[in-house]
Amino acid sequence: MKRTEWLVALAVAVGVVLCGGAWALSSPVGSSPDDSYHMTSIWCVGASETSRPCTELGTDPEGNLRVKAPALVAGGQCYAFDPTASAACQEPLVGKRGETSAVDTGDYPGGYYSFMHLFVGKSVVKSVLMMRMANVIIAALLLTAIGLASASGARRMMAYAVTVTLVPLGWFIIGSVNPSSWAVVGVTGWAFALNAVFTAPSVRRRYVLAGLALLSALLAVTSRGDAAVYVVITGVAVSVLNWRILLARRWLAVIPAVAFAVAAYVALSSAQVGSVAGASAETDRALREVVTNFVLESPALISGMFGYSFGLGWLDTAVPSLAAYPVALILGFVFLNGLGQGRWSKALAMLGIAIPLVALPALTYFRARLVVGESVQPRYLLPMVPILVGLALVGRQHGSSLRLTRVQGAVISAALSVATGAALYANIRRYVTGTDGAQLISDYEWWWPWAPSPWVVIIAGAVGFALFSSPVWLLSRPRSENDADRPIAFEDAVEVPVRHVPRAGSPAPGEHRSVDQQDPEPDPGPDDRPSSPKDDTIPDDDPEGAHR
Repeated sequence: MKRTEWLVALAVAVGVVLCGGAWALSSPVGSSPDDSYHMTSIWCVGASETSRPCTELGTDPEGNLRVKAPALVAGGQCYAFDPTASAACQEPLVGKRGETSAVDTGDYPGGYYSFMHLFVGKSVVKSVLMMRMANVIIAALLLTAIGLASASGARRMMAYAVTVTLVPLGWFIIGSVNPSSWAVVGVTGWAFALNAVFTAPSVRRRYVLAGLALLSALLAVTSRGDAAVYVVITGVAVSVLNWRILLARRWLAVIPAVAFAVAAYVALSSAQVGSVAGASAETDRALREVVTNFVLESPALISGMFGYSFGLGWLDTAVPSLAAYPVALILGFVFLNGLGQGRWSKALAMLGIAIPLVALPALTYFRARLVVGESVQPRYLLPMVPILVGLALVGRQHGSSLRLTRVQGAVISAALSVATGAALYANIRRYVTGTDGAQLISDYEWWWPWAPSPWVVIIAGAVGFALFSSPVWLLSRPRSENDADRPIAFEDAVEVPVRHVPRAGSPAPGEHRSVDQQDPEPDPGPDDRPSSPKDDTIPDDDPEGAHR
Protein backbone atom coordinates (compact mmCIF):
# COMPACT_ATOMS: atom_id res chain seq x y z
CA MET A 1 0.00 0.00 0.00
CA LYS A 2 1.40 3.38 -1.02
CA ARG A 3 2.42 6.03 1.49
CA THR A 4 0.05 8.51 -0.19
CA GLU A 5 -2.89 6.20 0.55
CA TRP A 6 -2.02 6.26 4.24
CA LEU A 7 -1.71 10.04 4.20
CA VAL A 8 -5.09 10.44 2.51
CA ALA A 9 -6.62 8.02 5.03
CA LEU A 10 -5.14 10.06 7.87
CA ALA A 11 -6.57 13.26 6.38
CA VAL A 12 -10.00 11.63 6.10
CA ALA A 13 -9.95 10.39 9.70
CA VAL A 14 -8.84 13.79 11.01
CA GLY A 15 -11.51 15.43 8.85
CA VAL A 16 -14.25 13.22 10.30
CA VAL A 17 -13.14 14.02 13.85
CA LEU A 18 -12.99 17.76 13.13
CA CYS A 19 -16.29 17.95 11.27
CA GLY A 20 -18.09 15.52 13.57
CA GLY A 21 -16.66 17.26 16.62
CA ALA A 22 -17.96 20.60 15.34
CA TRP A 23 -21.42 19.12 14.95
CA ALA A 24 -21.17 17.58 18.45
CA LEU A 25 -20.51 21.07 19.87
CA SER A 26 -23.07 22.84 17.70
CA SER A 27 -26.08 22.13 19.92
CA PRO A 28 -26.88 21.66 23.62
CA VAL A 29 -27.83 18.54 25.54
CA GLY A 30 -31.02 16.97 24.23
CA SER A 31 -31.00 18.63 20.82
CA SER A 32 -31.34 15.61 18.54
CA PRO A 33 -34.79 14.12 17.79
CA ASP A 34 -36.45 12.29 20.70
CA ASP A 35 -33.36 12.82 22.87
CA SER A 36 -35.39 12.81 26.07
CA TYR A 37 -36.36 9.20 25.31
CA HIS A 38 -32.93 8.07 24.15
CA MET A 39 -30.92 9.77 26.90
CA THR A 40 -33.25 8.45 29.60
CA SER A 41 -32.89 4.96 28.10
CA ILE A 42 -29.09 5.33 28.23
CA TRP A 43 -29.05 6.56 31.82
CA CYS A 44 -31.53 3.90 33.00
CA VAL A 45 -29.74 0.78 31.74
CA GLY A 46 -29.84 -1.68 34.64
CA ALA A 47 -31.85 0.73 36.81
CA SER A 48 -33.65 -0.43 39.96
CA GLU A 49 -35.71 1.12 42.74
CA THR A 50 -32.55 2.08 44.62
CA SER A 51 -30.11 2.82 41.80
CA ARG A 52 -28.60 6.15 40.80
CA PRO A 53 -28.42 8.20 38.63
CA CYS A 54 -31.67 6.61 37.37
CA THR A 55 -34.27 5.24 39.75
CA GLU A 56 -37.32 3.16 38.89
CA LEU A 57 -40.56 4.48 40.40
CA GLY A 58 -42.93 1.72 39.34
CA THR A 59 -45.66 1.97 36.73
CA ASP A 60 -48.24 4.65 36.08
CA PRO A 61 -52.02 3.95 35.77
CA GLU A 62 -51.55 3.14 32.07
CA GLY A 63 -48.91 0.52 32.85
CA ASN A 64 -45.90 2.53 31.64
CA LEU A 65 -42.66 2.36 33.60
CA ARG A 66 -41.79 5.64 35.32
CA VAL A 67 -38.23 6.56 36.23
CA LYS A 68 -36.44 9.43 37.95
CA ALA A 69 -33.32 10.78 36.24
CA PRO A 70 -31.39 14.06 35.95
CA ALA A 71 -33.75 16.80 34.71
CA LEU A 72 -31.49 17.58 31.72
CA VAL A 73 -31.86 13.93 30.70
CA ALA A 74 -35.52 13.34 31.43
CA GLY A 75 -36.90 16.52 29.88
CA GLY A 76 -34.39 19.28 29.26
CA GLN A 77 -35.67 20.20 25.81
CA CYS A 78 -37.27 23.47 26.94
CA TYR A 79 -36.29 25.05 23.61
CA ALA A 80 -37.86 22.35 21.40
CA PHE A 81 -40.31 23.49 18.69
CA ASP A 82 -39.56 27.17 19.39
CA PRO A 83 -36.62 28.26 17.18
CA THR A 84 -36.56 31.69 18.83
CA ALA A 85 -35.76 30.12 22.22
CA SER A 86 -32.08 29.64 23.01
CA ALA A 87 -30.67 26.84 25.15
CA ALA A 88 -30.27 29.25 28.08
CA CYS A 89 -33.58 27.92 29.38
CA GLN A 90 -31.75 24.77 30.52
CA GLU A 91 -29.76 26.53 33.25
CA PRO A 92 -32.43 26.15 35.98
CA LEU A 93 -32.48 22.38 35.35
CA VAL A 94 -28.80 21.77 36.11
CA GLY A 95 -28.39 19.59 39.21
CA LYS A 96 -32.11 18.76 39.49
CA ARG A 97 -33.96 15.51 38.85
CA GLY A 98 -37.18 14.83 37.01
CA GLU A 99 -39.66 12.03 36.39
CA THR A 100 -40.62 10.57 33.03
CA SER A 101 -42.15 7.50 31.42
CA ALA A 102 -40.26 8.11 28.14
CA VAL A 103 -37.81 5.22 28.50
CA ASP A 104 -37.07 2.11 26.50
CA THR A 105 -38.67 -1.09 27.77
CA GLY A 106 -37.70 -3.37 24.91
CA ASP A 107 -38.74 -1.44 21.82
CA TYR A 108 -35.09 -0.98 20.75
CA PRO A 109 -32.40 -3.70 20.51
CA GLY A 110 -30.57 -2.21 23.50
CA GLY A 111 -26.94 -2.73 22.53
CA TYR A 112 -26.45 0.94 21.71
CA TYR A 113 -27.92 2.05 25.03
CA SER A 114 -25.73 -0.40 26.97
CA PHE A 115 -22.55 0.82 25.27
CA MET A 116 -23.37 4.50 25.77
CA HIS A 117 -24.17 3.81 29.42
CA LEU A 118 -20.43 3.26 29.91
CA PHE A 119 -19.94 7.03 29.52
CA VAL A 120 -22.54 8.04 32.11
CA GLY A 121 -20.96 10.08 34.89
CA LYS A 122 -21.87 12.71 37.46
CA SER A 123 -21.95 15.51 34.89
CA VAL A 124 -24.72 15.20 32.32
CA VAL A 125 -23.04 17.67 29.95
CA LYS A 126 -19.67 15.91 30.08
CA SER A 127 -21.30 12.51 29.65
CA VAL A 128 -23.31 13.60 26.60
CA LEU A 129 -20.29 15.18 24.90
CA MET A 130 -18.24 12.03 25.51
CA MET A 131 -21.00 9.94 23.92
CA ARG A 132 -21.19 12.25 20.91
CA MET A 133 -17.42 12.17 20.39
CA ALA A 134 -17.38 8.39 20.83
CA ASN A 135 -19.84 8.12 17.93
CA VAL A 136 -17.73 10.48 15.82
CA ILE A 137 -14.55 8.49 16.49
CA ILE A 138 -16.32 5.22 15.67
CA ALA A 139 -17.40 6.70 12.35
CA ALA A 140 -13.89 8.00 11.64
CA LEU A 141 -12.15 4.70 12.36
CA LEU A 142 -14.69 2.44 10.65
CA LEU A 143 -15.24 4.38 7.43
CA THR A 144 -11.54 5.21 7.04
CA ALA A 145 -10.52 1.58 7.54
CA ILE A 146 -13.05 0.38 4.95
CA GLY A 147 -11.87 2.95 2.41
CA LEU A 148 -8.22 2.14 3.02
CA ALA A 149 -8.71 -1.62 2.55
CA SER A 150 -10.89 -1.30 -0.57
CA ALA A 151 -9.73 -1.51 -4.17
CA SER A 152 -9.59 1.79 -6.06
CA GLY A 153 -12.99 1.51 -7.77
CA ALA A 154 -14.85 0.52 -4.59
CA ARG A 155 -12.97 3.16 -2.61
CA ARG A 156 -13.95 5.92 -5.00
CA MET A 157 -17.55 4.73 -5.13
CA MET A 158 -17.77 4.95 -1.35
CA ALA A 159 -16.02 8.33 -1.18
CA TYR A 160 -18.37 9.93 -3.69
CA ALA A 161 -21.54 8.45 -2.20
CA VAL A 162 -20.81 9.28 1.44
CA THR A 163 -19.57 12.78 0.63
CA VAL A 164 -22.67 13.90 -1.25
CA THR A 165 -25.37 12.32 0.95
CA LEU A 166 -24.57 13.18 4.58
CA VAL A 167 -24.74 17.00 4.55
CA PRO A 168 -26.29 18.21 6.79
CA LEU A 169 -28.59 15.65 8.46
CA GLY A 170 -26.14 12.76 8.39
CA TRP A 171 -23.40 14.72 10.12
CA PHE A 172 -25.81 16.12 12.69
CA ILE A 173 -27.00 12.60 13.54
CA ILE A 174 -23.51 11.08 13.62
CA GLY A 175 -22.39 13.70 16.15
CA SER A 176 -25.36 13.09 18.45
CA VAL A 177 -26.39 10.55 21.09
CA ASN A 178 -29.27 9.34 18.93
CA PRO A 179 -29.05 5.60 18.03
CA SER A 180 -29.57 6.64 14.42
CA SER A 181 -25.86 7.55 14.54
CA TRP A 182 -24.94 3.88 14.62
CA ALA A 183 -27.69 3.09 12.10
CA VAL A 184 -26.24 5.50 9.53
CA VAL A 185 -22.60 4.53 10.10
CA GLY A 186 -23.35 0.82 10.51
CA VAL A 187 -25.53 0.31 7.44
CA THR A 188 -23.24 2.48 5.30
CA GLY A 189 -20.11 0.67 6.45
CA TRP A 190 -21.73 -2.74 6.07
CA ALA A 191 -22.84 -2.26 2.48
CA PHE A 192 -19.67 -0.64 1.18
CA ALA A 193 -17.39 -3.09 3.00
CA LEU A 194 -19.39 -6.04 1.66
CA ASN A 195 -19.14 -4.68 -1.87
CA ALA A 196 -15.40 -4.17 -1.40
CA VAL A 197 -15.02 -7.82 -0.33
CA PHE A 198 -16.05 -8.89 -3.85
CA THR A 199 -13.43 -6.65 -5.50
CA ALA A 200 -10.62 -7.00 -2.95
CA PRO A 201 -7.20 -7.22 -4.65
CA SER A 202 -5.78 -9.71 -2.13
CA VAL A 203 -6.80 -12.42 0.29
CA ARG A 204 -5.65 -10.43 3.30
CA ARG A 205 -7.70 -7.39 2.34
CA ARG A 206 -10.71 -9.59 1.71
CA TYR A 207 -10.53 -10.97 5.24
CA VAL A 208 -10.07 -7.48 6.72
CA LEU A 209 -13.03 -6.15 4.79
CA ALA A 210 -15.18 -9.12 5.81
CA GLY A 211 -14.42 -8.35 9.46
CA LEU A 212 -15.19 -4.67 8.98
CA ALA A 213 -18.45 -5.54 7.21
CA LEU A 214 -19.63 -7.74 10.06
CA LEU A 215 -18.56 -5.16 12.65
CA SER A 216 -20.55 -2.51 10.79
CA ALA A 217 -23.58 -4.79 10.64
CA LEU A 218 -23.28 -5.38 14.38
CA LEU A 219 -23.35 -1.63 15.01
CA ALA A 220 -26.47 -1.30 12.90
CA VAL A 221 -28.49 -4.17 14.35
CA THR A 222 -27.77 -3.13 17.95
CA SER A 223 -28.95 0.44 17.37
CA ARG A 224 -32.45 0.26 15.86
CA GLY A 225 -34.81 -2.45 14.73
CA ASP A 226 -35.30 -0.86 11.32
CA ALA A 227 -31.53 -0.72 10.84
CA ALA A 228 -31.52 -4.53 11.09
CA VAL A 229 -34.02 -4.60 8.21
CA TYR A 230 -31.75 -2.25 6.23
CA VAL A 231 -28.80 -4.60 6.75
CA VAL A 232 -30.76 -7.33 5.00
CA ILE A 233 -32.03 -5.05 2.22
CA THR A 234 -28.64 -3.55 1.40
CA GLY A 235 -26.85 -6.87 1.77
CA VAL A 236 -29.17 -8.50 -0.76
CA ALA A 237 -28.70 -5.58 -3.16
CA VAL A 238 -24.90 -5.77 -2.98
CA SER A 239 -25.01 -9.55 -3.39
CA VAL A 240 -27.17 -9.20 -6.50
CA LEU A 241 -24.71 -6.69 -7.91
CA ASN A 242 -21.85 -9.18 -7.42
CA TRP A 243 -23.79 -12.37 -8.16
CA ARG A 244 -21.17 -13.86 -10.48
CA ILE A 245 -18.48 -13.55 -7.81
CA LEU A 246 -20.79 -15.24 -5.31
CA LEU A 247 -21.38 -18.13 -7.71
CA ALA A 248 -17.65 -18.59 -8.24
CA ARG A 249 -16.62 -18.15 -4.60
CA ARG A 250 -19.55 -19.53 -2.71
CA TRP A 251 -17.78 -19.35 0.61
CA LEU A 252 -18.22 -15.56 0.46
CA ALA A 253 -21.95 -16.12 0.99
CA VAL A 254 -21.10 -16.89 4.62
CA ILE A 255 -20.55 -13.16 5.26
CA PRO A 256 -24.04 -11.92 4.32
CA ALA A 257 -25.60 -15.10 5.70
CA VAL A 258 -24.22 -14.45 9.19
CA ALA A 259 -25.28 -10.82 9.08
CA PHE A 260 -28.73 -11.74 7.76
CA ALA A 261 -29.30 -14.29 10.52
CA VAL A 262 -28.46 -11.82 13.28
CA ALA A 263 -30.38 -8.99 11.61
CA ALA A 264 -33.46 -11.17 11.07
CA TYR A 265 -33.45 -12.21 14.73
CA VAL A 266 -33.20 -8.59 15.89
CA ALA A 267 -35.83 -7.35 13.43
CA LEU A 268 -38.35 -10.07 14.29
CA SER A 269 -37.87 -9.58 18.04
CA SER A 270 -37.93 -5.79 17.92
CA ALA A 271 -41.13 -4.14 19.08
CA GLN A 272 -40.10 -1.14 16.98
CA VAL A 273 -40.42 -3.15 13.76
CA GLY A 274 -43.52 -4.95 15.00
CA SER A 275 -45.27 -1.68 15.72
CA VAL A 276 -44.90 -0.71 12.05
CA ALA A 277 -46.03 -4.05 10.69
CA GLY A 278 -49.03 -4.14 13.02
CA ALA A 279 -49.89 -0.45 12.99
CA SER A 280 -53.56 0.48 13.13
CA ALA A 281 -55.32 3.66 12.07
CA GLU A 282 -54.47 6.65 14.25
CA THR A 283 -56.72 9.10 12.42
CA ASP A 284 -60.06 9.00 10.61
CA ARG A 285 -58.57 10.06 7.26
CA ALA A 286 -59.76 8.22 4.19
CA LEU A 287 -57.15 5.98 2.54
CA ARG A 288 -57.46 7.86 -0.77
CA GLU A 289 -56.55 11.09 1.04
CA VAL A 290 -53.47 9.46 2.57
CA VAL A 291 -52.38 7.92 -0.74
CA THR A 292 -52.76 11.20 -2.60
CA ASN A 293 -50.75 13.04 0.02
CA PHE A 294 -48.01 10.41 -0.10
CA VAL A 295 -47.72 10.56 -3.88
CA LEU A 296 -47.46 14.34 -3.86
CA GLU A 297 -45.33 14.90 -0.74
CA SER A 298 -43.20 11.77 -0.18
CA PRO A 299 -40.12 13.28 -1.92
CA ALA A 300 -39.87 15.51 1.15
CA LEU A 301 -38.62 12.48 3.09
CA ILE A 302 -35.53 12.49 0.86
CA SER A 303 -35.11 16.25 0.41
CA GLY A 304 -35.47 16.61 4.19
CA MET A 305 -32.07 14.95 4.54
CA PHE A 306 -30.52 17.92 2.74
CA GLY A 307 -32.45 20.73 4.43
CA TYR A 308 -35.73 20.96 2.53
CA SER A 309 -39.11 20.49 4.24
CA PHE A 310 -37.65 19.08 7.47
CA GLY A 311 -35.30 20.93 9.79
CA LEU A 312 -32.52 19.71 12.06
CA GLY A 313 -32.86 19.01 15.77
CA TRP A 314 -36.47 18.62 16.78
CA LEU A 315 -37.28 19.45 13.14
CA ASP A 316 -37.36 23.12 14.18
CA THR A 317 -33.96 24.32 12.89
CA ALA A 318 -34.19 25.60 9.34
CA VAL A 319 -31.25 24.91 7.03
CA PRO A 320 -30.12 27.92 4.92
CA SER A 321 -30.30 27.80 1.15
CA LEU A 322 -26.51 28.02 0.95
CA ALA A 323 -26.43 24.55 2.49
CA ALA A 324 -29.50 22.93 0.94
CA TYR A 325 -29.19 23.96 -2.72
CA PRO A 326 -25.55 22.91 -3.35
CA VAL A 327 -26.21 19.51 -1.78
CA ALA A 328 -29.27 18.90 -3.96
CA LEU A 329 -27.53 20.04 -7.16
CA ILE A 330 -24.37 18.03 -6.53
CA LEU A 331 -26.25 14.91 -5.51
CA GLY A 332 -28.38 15.11 -8.66
CA PHE A 333 -25.32 15.67 -10.85
CA VAL A 334 -23.42 12.69 -9.45
CA PHE A 335 -26.46 10.39 -9.33
CA LEU A 336 -27.62 11.08 -12.89
CA ASN A 337 -24.13 10.73 -14.34
CA GLY A 338 -23.81 7.41 -12.57
CA LEU A 339 -26.95 6.16 -14.25
CA GLY A 340 -25.29 6.67 -17.64
CA GLN A 341 -23.51 3.32 -17.41
CA GLY A 342 -24.83 0.10 -16.05
CA ARG A 343 -25.82 -3.51 -16.37
CA TRP A 344 -28.85 -5.48 -15.39
CA SER A 345 -27.45 -6.55 -12.03
CA LYS A 346 -26.86 -2.88 -11.17
CA ALA A 347 -30.45 -2.05 -12.11
CA LEU A 348 -31.81 -4.90 -9.96
CA ALA A 349 -29.60 -3.89 -7.02
CA MET A 350 -30.80 -0.29 -7.23
CA LEU A 351 -34.42 -1.40 -7.37
CA GLY A 352 -33.76 -3.54 -4.32
CA ILE A 353 -32.97 -0.33 -2.41
CA ALA A 354 -35.37 2.09 -4.11
CA ILE A 355 -38.51 -0.02 -3.67
CA PRO A 356 -38.14 -0.44 0.14
CA LEU A 357 -37.16 3.24 0.37
CA VAL A 358 -40.65 4.05 -0.90
CA ALA A 359 -42.61 1.05 0.36
CA LEU A 360 -41.57 1.12 4.04
CA PRO A 361 -42.79 4.66 4.81
CA ALA A 362 -45.83 4.07 2.59
CA LEU A 363 -46.75 1.05 4.72
CA THR A 364 -46.60 3.16 7.87
CA TYR A 365 -48.61 6.02 6.40
CA PHE A 366 -51.29 3.82 4.83
CA ARG A 367 -51.86 1.59 7.86
CA ALA A 368 -51.83 4.44 10.39
CA ARG A 369 -53.70 6.86 8.08
CA LEU A 370 -51.01 9.51 8.48
CA VAL A 371 -49.69 12.12 6.06
CA VAL A 372 -46.11 13.08 5.24
CA GLY A 373 -44.67 15.06 8.13
CA GLU A 374 -46.29 12.84 10.76
CA SER A 375 -44.43 9.96 12.44
CA VAL A 376 -41.84 9.09 9.76
CA GLN A 377 -38.75 11.31 9.68
CA PRO A 378 -36.01 11.53 7.01
CA ARG A 379 -33.42 10.16 9.45
CA TYR A 380 -35.27 6.83 9.48
CA LEU A 381 -34.55 6.36 5.76
CA LEU A 382 -31.13 8.03 5.63
CA PRO A 383 -29.07 4.83 6.19
CA MET A 384 -30.13 3.44 2.78
CA VAL A 385 -29.53 6.60 0.74
CA PRO A 386 -25.69 6.44 0.55
CA ILE A 387 -26.02 2.85 -0.64
CA LEU A 388 -28.50 3.75 -3.37
CA VAL A 389 -26.23 6.56 -4.60
CA GLY A 390 -23.21 4.26 -4.43
CA LEU A 391 -24.94 1.65 -6.56
CA ALA A 392 -25.78 4.33 -9.12
CA LEU A 393 -22.04 4.99 -9.50
CA VAL A 394 -21.19 1.40 -10.47
CA GLY A 395 -19.80 1.02 -13.99
CA ARG A 396 -20.36 -1.63 -16.63
CA GLN A 397 -17.27 -3.64 -15.76
CA HIS A 398 -16.90 -5.50 -12.48
CA GLY A 399 -15.19 -3.27 -9.92
CA SER A 400 -15.45 -0.07 -11.97
CA SER A 401 -17.14 3.13 -10.85
CA LEU A 402 -17.82 6.69 -11.89
CA ARG A 403 -14.70 8.84 -12.00
CA LEU A 404 -14.95 12.63 -12.09
CA THR A 405 -12.25 15.01 -13.24
CA ARG A 406 -10.04 16.73 -10.68
CA VAL A 407 -11.79 20.04 -11.32
CA GLN A 408 -15.22 18.52 -10.76
CA GLY A 409 -14.04 16.80 -7.59
CA ALA A 410 -12.49 19.99 -6.26
CA VAL A 411 -15.66 22.00 -6.95
CA ILE A 412 -17.80 19.40 -5.20
CA SER A 413 -15.51 19.32 -2.17
CA ALA A 414 -15.36 23.12 -1.92
CA ALA A 415 -19.11 23.64 -2.40
CA LEU A 416 -20.06 21.03 0.19
CA SER A 417 -17.49 22.42 2.65
CA VAL A 418 -19.18 25.80 2.36
CA ALA A 419 -22.58 24.12 2.75
CA THR A 420 -21.33 22.39 5.90
CA GLY A 421 -20.18 25.71 7.36
CA ALA A 422 -23.54 27.31 6.53
CA ALA A 423 -25.50 24.48 8.15
CA LEU A 424 -23.28 24.62 11.25
CA TYR A 425 -23.83 28.36 11.46
CA ALA A 426 -27.62 27.95 11.33
CA ASN A 427 -27.61 25.18 13.94
CA ILE A 428 -25.33 27.04 16.35
CA ARG A 429 -27.14 30.37 16.03
CA ARG A 430 -30.49 28.68 16.70
CA TYR A 431 -29.29 27.59 20.17
CA VAL A 432 -26.87 30.41 21.08
CA THR A 433 -29.27 33.32 20.54
CA GLY A 434 -32.39 31.83 18.96
CA THR A 435 -33.41 32.81 15.46
CA ASP A 436 -34.55 36.20 16.74
CA GLY A 437 -31.00 37.05 17.81
CA ALA A 438 -28.19 38.79 15.94
CA GLN A 439 -27.31 37.34 12.55
CA LEU A 440 -23.58 37.38 13.34
CA ILE A 441 -23.98 35.39 16.59
CA SER A 442 -23.10 37.98 19.21
CA ASP A 443 -24.40 38.51 22.76
CA TYR A 444 -24.40 34.81 23.55
CA GLU A 445 -27.39 33.59 25.55
CA TRP A 446 -25.94 30.07 25.67
CA TRP A 447 -22.63 28.46 24.79
CA TRP A 448 -20.19 25.96 26.26
CA PRO A 449 -18.13 28.00 28.79
CA TRP A 450 -14.90 26.14 28.02
CA ALA A 451 -15.28 25.80 24.24
CA PRO A 452 -13.77 28.01 21.51
CA SER A 453 -16.07 30.62 19.98
CA PRO A 454 -18.91 29.49 17.68
CA TRP A 455 -17.07 30.93 14.67
CA VAL A 456 -14.01 28.80 15.41
CA VAL A 457 -16.24 25.73 15.60
CA ILE A 458 -17.92 26.64 12.29
CA ILE A 459 -14.59 27.11 10.51
CA ALA A 460 -13.17 23.92 12.03
CA GLY A 461 -16.21 21.97 10.83
CA ALA A 462 -15.90 23.32 7.27
CA VAL A 463 -12.15 22.59 7.18
CA GLY A 464 -12.81 19.14 8.60
CA PHE A 465 -15.30 18.40 5.85
CA ALA A 466 -12.78 19.60 3.25
CA LEU A 467 -10.28 17.07 4.61
CA PHE A 468 -12.91 14.35 4.76
CA SER A 469 -13.96 14.99 1.16
CA SER A 470 -10.41 15.26 -0.19
CA PRO A 471 -10.63 11.79 -1.84
CA VAL A 472 -13.37 13.17 -4.10
CA TRP A 473 -10.73 15.08 -6.05
CA LEU A 474 -7.62 13.09 -5.09
CA LEU A 475 -9.23 9.92 -6.48
CA SER A 476 -10.46 11.76 -9.56
CA ARG A 477 -8.83 11.80 -12.95
CA PRO A 478 -6.59 14.70 -14.00
CA ARG A 479 -7.76 16.25 -17.25
CA SER A 480 -5.49 15.64 -20.23
CA GLU A 481 -5.66 16.06 -23.97
CA ASN A 482 -6.69 12.44 -24.35
CA ASP A 483 -9.79 12.80 -22.20
CA ALA A 484 -10.69 16.43 -22.75
CA ASP A 485 -13.95 15.37 -24.35
CA ARG A 486 -14.77 12.91 -21.56
CA PRO A 487 -15.45 14.80 -18.31
CA ILE A 488 -17.09 11.75 -16.88
CA ALA A 489 -15.58 8.29 -17.14
CA PHE A 490 -15.97 4.83 -15.72
CA GLU A 491 -12.57 3.38 -15.01
CA ASP A 492 -10.48 1.24 -12.73
CA ALA A 493 -12.26 -2.02 -13.34
CA VAL A 494 -10.69 -4.92 -11.53
CA GLU A 495 -8.81 -7.01 -14.07
CA VAL A 496 -10.86 -10.11 -14.72
CA PRO A 497 -9.47 -13.07 -16.65
CA VAL A 498 -12.17 -14.25 -19.04
CA ARG A 499 -13.07 -17.88 -19.52
CA HIS A 500 -14.22 -18.28 -23.14
CA VAL A 501 -14.15 -20.43 -26.21
CA PRO A 502 -11.26 -19.40 -28.52
CA ARG A 503 -12.30 -17.78 -31.78
CA ALA A 504 -10.46 -16.45 -34.74
CA GLY A 505 -8.78 -13.24 -33.72
CA SER A 506 -9.74 -13.69 -30.04
CA PRO A 507 -7.25 -13.66 -27.14
CA ALA A 508 -5.67 -16.97 -26.29
CA PRO A 509 -6.95 -18.76 -23.18
CA GLY A 510 -5.42 -17.33 -20.03
CA GLU A 511 -4.92 -13.86 -21.45
CA HIS A 512 -6.35 -11.00 -19.40
CA ARG A 513 -8.80 -8.42 -20.60
CA SER A 514 -8.96 -5.15 -18.59
CA VAL A 515 -10.46 -1.71 -18.83
CA ASP A 516 -8.42 1.04 -20.44
CA GLN A 517 -6.49 3.43 -18.18
CA GLN A 518 -6.64 1.03 -15.29
CA ASP A 519 -4.96 2.28 -12.10
CA PRO A 520 -2.59 -0.52 -11.13
CA GLU A 521 -2.79 -1.75 -7.59
CA PRO A 522 0.43 -1.46 -5.60
CA ASP A 523 2.62 -4.53 -5.43
CA PRO A 524 1.29 -6.81 -2.70
CA GLY A 525 3.37 -7.26 0.39
CA PRO A 526 4.30 -10.63 1.81
CA ASP A 527 0.85 -10.94 3.45
CA ASP A 528 -1.10 -9.68 0.45
CA ARG A 529 -1.41 -12.96 -1.38
CA PRO A 530 -3.38 -12.51 -4.61
CA SER A 531 -6.63 -14.36 -4.93
CA SER A 532 -6.58 -17.68 -6.72
CA PRO A 533 -6.48 -17.26 -10.52
CA LYS A 534 -8.96 -20.08 -10.76
CA ASP A 535 -11.48 -18.07 -8.72
CA ASP A 536 -10.94 -14.92 -10.73
CA THR A 537 -12.00 -16.27 -14.12
CA ILE A 538 -15.37 -14.60 -13.93
CA PRO A 539 -17.01 -12.83 -16.88
CA ASP A 540 -19.16 -9.85 -15.98
CA ASP A 541 -22.78 -9.50 -17.00
CA ASP A 542 -22.33 -7.18 -19.96
CA PRO A 543 -25.61 -6.56 -21.77
CA GLU A 544 -23.75 -5.61 -24.95
CA GLY A 545 -22.02 -8.96 -25.13
CA ALA A 546 -18.48 -7.72 -24.57
CA HIS A 547 -17.67 -10.99 -22.76
CA ARG A 548 -18.55 -14.32 -24.26
